[in-house]
Amino acid sequence: MLNLRGKWLVYLITVVSSTGFCLFGYDNGLMGQIISEPNFLDIIGNPNAAVQGFVVSSYDIGCMLGALAAVLVSEQIGRRRTIMLACAVHLVGDVINASSFSLAQVLVSRIILGVGLGLFTSASPVWLAETATAEMRAVMVAVQLTCLIIGTNLAYWVDYGLGFLNNEISWRVPFALQAVYPIVALGFTLFLPESPRWLAAHGHTDAAITALSALRDLPEDHELVLAEMQDINSAIELETDGSSWTALFKQGPSKVRTRVIVACAAQSMQSYCGINFVEYYFPFILKNSVGLSTNTGNLVSGCSQIWFLLSSFLTWFIINRLGRRRLFYLGNIGMGSCMIAVCITLWKDTKPSDTATVVFFFLYLSFFTWGWMSNMWTYPAEILPLHVRSKALALSVFFLWANQFWTVEIAPVSIDNIGWRTYIIWAVLNFASCIIVYLYFPETSSLTLESVDFLFSSSKDIREVVAKSENLWANSIRLEVGAAAAAATAGDVQEKAIEGGAGQSSHLEDA
Repeated sequence: MLNLRGKWLVYLITVVSSTGFCLFGYDNGLMGQIISEPNFLDIIGNPNAAVQGFVVSSYDIGCMLGALAAVLVSEQIGRRRTIMLACAVHLVGDVINASSFSLAQVLVSRIILGVGLGLFTSASPVWLAETATAEMRAVMVAVQLTCLIIGTNLAYWVDYGLGFLNNEISWRVPFALQAVYPIVALGFTLFLPESPRWLAAHGHTDAAITALSALRDLPEDHELVLAEMQDINSAIELETDGSSWTALFKQGPSKVRTRVIVACAAQSMQSYCGINFVEYYFPFILKNSVGLSTNTGNLVSGCSQIWFLLSSFLTWFIINRLGRRRLFYLGNIGMGSCMIAVCITLWKDTKPSDTATVVFFFLYLSFFTWGWMSNMWTYPAEILPLHVRSKALALSVFFLWANQFWTVEIAPVSIDNIGWRTYIIWAVLNFASCIIVYLYFPETSSLTLESVDFLFSSSKDIREVVAKSENLWANSIRLEVGAAAAAATAGDVQEKAIEGGAGQSSHLEDA
């Protein structure tokens, strides 16, 4: 372990997680321009639009496989070792990808790369959620999602700059640069601590206390370290039988099945916003829907990513102030409205309306990063119980990649066949998502992970959990270390939280 403690140790874990998400963003931006480069198309045999879509979406098949692999290995070997395995797999794919000379080689390499990223994106949110405090958790995720956008920016501008060469370097170098990210992540991960929650759940109590002490920068016998360990142990005692697949689908007192469904829904609904459709194919959309030239479309796409990056910084400041549910509403209503506007401007098909289309796409990206981008990766890790967290989060990430696959696959075909009507689909799905969030997504931003467990176990169904969580949020009650038992008490949760949680919150602030 590096000689770091407290927030700086959490910050370095965030750097590792952010490196993986920077790689995620890099691939999102990478293929949008490469798939239209004549030299690359010659190498893969100049396929039709459907095959081109599959070349891009094959990465998502690998990510699905990686997410399923994480279900099998993450709980057995831990969050940290899963990330190290992910980096090793990705590096193998990098070598094959950068040396490709055929369509088959490109497809195989992209599936291997996807497996690596699927493993990484399944393990790193859990690792970060289980090491950060409740106050830091969402902001750290917002930081790593900003890094995702930085990765997309890097890909867009590397592609744009090298695209003028008109030879194999224009796409082999961007492919090879993917290897930088897993090398950096692997180097740091070797020296970082395992999740205290994973250690405690697997009987390594002393190691868990040592890791928690380092992460909180407090002595091992400090009352707050012992209180947090008690919360963790209480949650472990409440949640049993987490080793089998069937544990994911048993309801039990902790409402496990309901929580797994909510987590999978959150990851799936990210794709229903339409962001993968826009992110992967923005240069293609600008050329085929708006009518811009290839060079102008690539340039505007690069500028959109700078705007996307600048917009993301606002999320750092509002994610805890507005809470999870309100940010989901903000994102869906904003994105749905932008998609309606895009339908109208593309239908009008005039020069001023083409300019307006680009403006509304820029606004769409802002609403996504404010409402869903950080929320989507924060929320599932918060909502899931400890004993199935790694398996269930990996399953939710599988649903993310499965839904991303079909949205990426249909993009070129839908634009070719139904044109501006494509965007009506995304508008309707965004507004429908608001209803689902209102009914079934509890507010978690004011709760420790253990308090979420006890809040579910004290409620009869998901609607009661939503109501209680909204009550806590509306009254500005924050359940911190030592408050889990208060949240578990049936009846007046608010009163108990004030007695137990608010007092502990003040102790934390003093610490």
